[in-house]
Amino acid sequence: MPPCPYARQARLDGKVEFKEVTDMEPDSNLWIYIDRFDFEKKDVLVLIMHPRRWKPHYTKKLAEQLNETFKRKNILVMEDHPQLVEKVKDVVLNQGKYILMLCQNRTKLKTFEDRLRQTDYYKNWSTKYEEEVTGSWRHPIKIEF
Repeated sequence: MPPCPYARQARLDGKVEFKEVTDMEPDSNLWIYIDRFDFEKKDVLVLIMHPRRWKPHYTKKLAEQLNETFKRKNILVMEDHPQLVEKVKDVVLNQGKYILMLCQNRTKLKTFEDRLRQTDYYKNWSTKYEEEVTGSWRHPIKIEF
């Protein structure tokens, strides 16, 4: 199966928006783009940056900060950096050329994950990698007041 079996159809259906973040823009614009994105109309916001903009460890740290900010809005941010190669057997799951921040509604993402669990999709994934990618950290957050 492809790295994400839903990605192609989502692109064809116009459910993915790609936004280039230029080197001239401050990092704070990521917060603005995510905050202003309509996650009801589209499924994914892909923020695209030059591969030299950040080192891998900073990219991960920035994704953690974005997740902390947007968890109350039920939004998940997943990073993809060319130097953070993710593989399942011989299949590379990374885009590989640019730094990406993939932003999605946690509830929608969980629905699609649950559908994949009813298939053999995860059968070749190590337990460790599966937890890193699909663990409870990315599920909808229950907010208590």
